[in-house]
Amino acid sequence: MMELIRKARTTVQTLWRGLTFVGWRPALLTVLYYLRLRYYALRYPLPKRSHMHTIGHLQNWRQQDNAVLLQCTHGVVRIEMITPAIVRLRMTASDELPPYFSYATCLSPVAVPFRIIEDDDTLQVHTDALQVHIRRHPLAFKFCDDRGQDVSGWVQDIGWERGVGRWRQALPAGMHLYGMGERAFPLNLRGRQLTLTTRDPEVYEPGDDPLYINVPFVMGLHEGVAFGMLFDSMADGRMDLGAQQPDILHYETQNNELRLDYMAGPEPADVLQRYTALTGRMNLPPLWVLGYHQSRWSYESADEIREIATQFRKRRIPCEAIHFDIDYMDCFRCFTWDRQAFPDPPALLAELHEQGFKAVSMVDPGIKVDPQYHVCAEGVAQDMFCKLPDGTLFHGPVWPGECYFPDFTSPRVRRWWGGLYEGLLADGFDGFWNDMNEPTVFSGSTFPAAVQHELEGHGARHDQVHSAYGMQMLRATYEGLNQLRPHERNWVFSRSGYAGIQRYGSSWTGDNISDWDHLRLTPAMLMNLGLSGLSFTGADIGGFGGNAEAELFARWISMGAFTPFFRTHTAKHTARQEPWSFGPQAEEVARIYISWRYRLLPYIYTAFWQCSRDGTPIMRPLLYDAPDQAQLWDVDDEWLLGDHLLVAPVLTPQTDVRTVHLPPGAWYDFWNDERHSGPGIIPAFAPLDVVPLYVRAGAVLPIAPPRASTATPAQPYTLHAWAGECDSWLYEDDGISMDYRQGEYRLTHFSTRWSAPDRWHIHRTEQGAYQPSVHAATLVVHGLDAAQAWVDGRPVTCDDGRIPLPASWRDVEIQVPNKI
Repeated sequence: MMELIRKARTTVQTLWRGLTFVGWRPALLTVLYYLRLRYYALRYPLPKRSHMHTIGHLQNWRQQDNAVLLQCTHGVVRIEMITPAIVRLRMTASDELPPYFSYATCLSPVAVPFRIIEDDDTLQVHTDALQVHIRRHPLAFKFCDDRGQDVSGWVQDIGWERGVGRWRQALPAGMHLYGMGERAFPLNLRGRQLTLTTRDPEVYEPGDDPLYINVPFVMGLHEGVAFGMLFDSMADGRMDLGAQQPDILHYETQNNELRLDYMAGPEPADVLQRYTALTGRMNLPPLWVLGYHQSRWSYESADEIREIATQFRKRRIPCEAIHFDIDYMDCFRCFTWDRQAFPDPPALLAELHEQGFKAVSMVDPGIKVDPQYHVCAEGVAQDMFCKLPDGTLFHGPVWPGECYFPDFTSPRVRRWWGGLYEGLLADGFDGFWNDMNEPTVFSGSTFPAAVQHELEGHGARHDQVHSAYGMQMLRATYEGLNQLRPHERNWVFSRSGYAGIQRYGSSWTGDNISDWDHLRLTPAMLMNLGLSGLSFTGADIGGFGGNAEAELFARWISMGAFTPFFRTHTAKHTARQEPWSFGPQAEEVARIYISWRYRLLPYIYTAFWQCSRDGTPIMRPLLYDAPDQAQLWDVDDEWLLGDHLLVAPVLTPQTDVRTVHLPPGAWYDFWNDERHSGPGIIPAFAPLDVVPLYVRAGAVLPIAPPRASTATPAQPYTLHAWAGECDSWLYEDDGISMDYRQGEYRLTHFSTRWSAPDRWHIHRTEQGAYQPSVHAATLVVHGLDAAQAWVDGRPVTCDDGRIPLPASWRDVEIQVPNKI
């Protein structure tokens, strides 16, 4: 009875939302889709699955090229060395493994020397970086470091029950677990139960699971040693990280093959470097994408867009891009315009460009069933859409009504889809936004399991590839844009994705809510995404659903300035969330911190370059650089932005003082130069207009003059240096083209060192062919009183810590009365 009541309530809620947002006809189609799903399940039943059996005992083994093949009582296991520090395990209950295929991984195995040690009870596989210990009776395995120390705990009870693969893995006491893609949980996931799928929750609360992005990668940290595990399955699954049994990780996947890619540490940085080598790294985005973005569902006319742009420039609030949500389309038909509300799109977008704005448009996967609609007609004629097993086209209700859906697992379909962007590019759009691609069908549902996919020629049911649908749509978009606009960096961001999504674009955390709980949750979500390889991400500032109030918005936008993707976005039928919508005080806070975003862009752009080079997260939890500091393992309300900035925002209402955890070393308050020593905890005074911000001692940061957008010509920047010893980097290129891949970049290394108790040096070296149009004109020294200074051996004036710099400088020497 309770289940019937729950379903009735869900149906009524779905109908009400549909009536509110799209009208009675799509709402009715949504309710009817429930019945169709039941019909599909009966009409196309899934294959019968066997009862429970374990993989059994190890019977014999043999070396096979770069791998070891284990023959067990009820299946086979292949252990393959991908690199000395990455090993792949594949297990099946069949006599033979199928050919390897993965959308997640892109790293080809290399020839890895390894040796095998055998005794009566165990088999050991050793590389220079790790060891795999295998127990024979029954089969179990564990991963150890190069000295043989257990890192991850025994994996055992390996088997299948009615087609569901599963295993249990020991969780040592004190092990912390991170990553797993997009999860509405605190940073440390130990003790959580996670569903491995992609789903549109419409809006979500803290603790809701699953959400839009499924990255089944977990990073473990135990006694200061890190490791990584990718459970590479696109099918739905479950991960229990000690929720039901505190000392057990329980993994399940609705797949006939169990697969694990294991990455050795020992540092978190080593794990992320190896994981992103395996699954790919972010492409360096165009510089403009790092600015501030303004969005709403929806700005519904050209006049409204013009007014938004005018207000930003009139109020002197920097802004880079305005987003066009779904209502710019003709009745929600993708790749079209509503010509009544937007009569001349090229002229409108040209006006925005003249004012220094970029334009970003949304595109959904659902294509309205309408033979008069050119995309639908082409797709049907060229056999581009997903089908049911009987060959009929699958369709389901989304914004336009009944829709067909492209099969993005087909290269042919991806090429067709990518070419459809030609018209939007010609109109003047600069970037693109892929939404509703979990894939979502109204009713809070998705495709029936029986829908067929080409899967690069392998063939698969939808339930076998569900989590990868959104990622492959993003891939189709990105690859299509690269064909249409090959000499520029193209950018697209996606609501849904799977492991490896970072190769094609970026993301955001979907339909959050305008409340303090969601503000508090945001840093943990973004950091876990970064620890899952997807570092270029952000949250809807101010919240998507509900109505923010002034204090909440001010805290959110000031925090958002220090996150990778910086966009305000909110839903239809909610209060406006432009920066001036909350009164003069909140507007001034927004103006200050959006301006600081632009002033810090050279530093932030360098952090993006680091991420594209080796997978280093842009927004890093404190444990990342200090894994030996146990008191930092659960800190998820502050983070490092790049190498040297520690951000500790206020995330609770009516709060003007918070505690700050400092990692080891010396740190300076960014706002007043007060020096602190870590590790430790300090209080920070934080009225509404202050985000506590700290700089690592020895850091050298470029800080640019304020500007309205990156379209405004750059001006000479100032180098700020804080007394101490460390290394800093500045990466520069033209911010637009692909020329940096041919050496057209400049990478500057700053080294700060004490040569004597009273002598502090800043040394600069450069590499790369790019010649920037502007240089640092002044050095500002913090944390010491300079008695005298020399630039390349020549004495210079040093007024109030400011030292003039010629363009060709290499070394600054500063004499101080006493060393700090």
